[in-house]
Amino acid sequence: MKLFDVYPLNDIVINKAQGSYVWDEKGQIYLDMYGGHAVISIDILIHIM
Repeated sequence: MKLFDVYPLNDIVINKAQGSYVWDEKGQIYLDMYGGHAVISIDILIHIM
């Protein structure tokens, strides 16, 4: 299956997570601000039903 090229892919491997932070295999810390692809769609469907 070919995915849409919506977001760039980062060449990192996440190996630890705590709260909104994730760490890669080299110890670099990142703030995880990704909410998910279907979050808005699911929320709208709940309010419609």
